[in-house]
Amino acid sequence: MLMRKGQQAPRTVCLGLRARAWWVLRKNRSMTLTELLLALADSQHKCADGNLGHYLRELAKAGILSRERVPDGKLTSNGVYRYRLVKDLGAKAPVVRRREVFDPNSSAVYPLEVPDG
Repeated sequence: MLMRKGQQAPRTVCLGLRARAWWVLRKNRSMTLTELLLALADSQHKCADGNLGHYLRELAKAGILSRERVPDGKLTSNGVYRYRLVKDLGAKAPVVRRREVFDPNSSAVYPLEVPDG
């Protein structure tokens, strides 16, 4: 079988945990942290829940994701947060910085909103 030369597909492999989480969020549009961890985390990532939890909270502060508390079925639990994609920025994952979120697709910067309180 002969292979024809032509355009190759765009790169579909990413290495970082946050970049892979962004891809999964873009595909599913709405997930909890537990669902993301079940889909992504393996033994090579130390403290994956803390890493992804921080990433999702910062994206929510920047307005890229929305978050709502949903019940998880446990009697004494306050529930879990469900994160929904509000702004689909593109294939490259947003980068969380100290006081902002940088979008490498459009070079836009989203400031983090400080909650009142």
